[in-house]
Formats: sequence, structure tokens, C-alpha cells
Amino acid sequence: MLYTIENKIKEARNLKDVHILNTLEEINIVSDPIRLKILLTLGTSPKTAQDLSDALGVSRSKVHYHLKILEQNGIVEVVKTELINGITQKYFLPVAKAFIPNSQIFNKNLEEKLFSFKIDSKSYDLFKKDLDALIKKYNQATLEKDSFQVQIYKLS
Repeated sequence: MLYTIENKIKEARNLKDVHILNTLEEINIVSDPIRLKILLTLGTSPKTAQDLSDALGVSRSKVHYHLKILEQNGIVEVVKTELINGITQKYFLPVAKAFIPNSQIFNKNLEEKLFSFKIDSKSYDLFKKDLDALIKKYNQATLEKDSFQVQIYKLS
């Protein structure tokens, strides 16, 4: 059975734009050299462990080991399975196009003021307009020792 470009495009569209890494363990998981190469090689095109083994020049058992760790920690997922000669082939993709560490992990000395909320896409334009006005208003201030950093991520 051929894996069509149409299927690849459909699956690539399902990737989140950003996956936030919220713990040092998650950062360590994706920063392992082989796992990082696996993620970069996967990109937005589903591949099997054998595909990755061939591309990376690493044994298939080693690729399987690292894929299992990535899958268990929600970094990659199986997007398709195929039965070929009695063997189930799994096709993997990362869960997102980009992985970003949560800045709080590196700023333990910062006073935590955490605000978290979700907004629907219909309200986003109004929110963005209000946010742009706030940024313009407060971006003029000179930074003092007691400053705050605000980050906003689009999660899809």
C-alpha cells in the first residue's frame, strides 16, 4: 500500500504549532542527540523506525528504544499502522512543529504570577487588538530590577 502525498499533507496539518516543555525531564528527553536527530528527521513526514534507521545510520533497535521514550512522553505519536508480511509497521510524527521550553523552568528566582486561560478563535481578533494596545502602553516603560516578562503562545 502506497503512502500518498495527500495523506502526508493531511497529517502534517494536524500537527500543533508549538508544544511547551514544562519540565527539565521533558527538555532532557528531546535534547538527547539521537532523539533530537529523530525529531529533525521526522519533520512533518511520517516515517517508520526502519526509515529513521536508514536515514540516521543507527540500528533499528536503537531507534525503537528512543521512539518508545519519545512516544511515552508525548513527543511523538503513531499516526498510521500498516501490516506488511505479518509485521505491523508504525509511522511516527512529532506532536508539534516546534518544541519550546517553559521559561519558568529556567527562572526559578522569579516571582511567579501565572495567568492561564483559553480563548476561542472568534474572540481572538478583539483580544489581539486589546493586547496590542496594552503592549504599546507598557512597552514604553523602562525596565527596573523588579520586571515581568509576558509570553503568549498559540496552541493548536
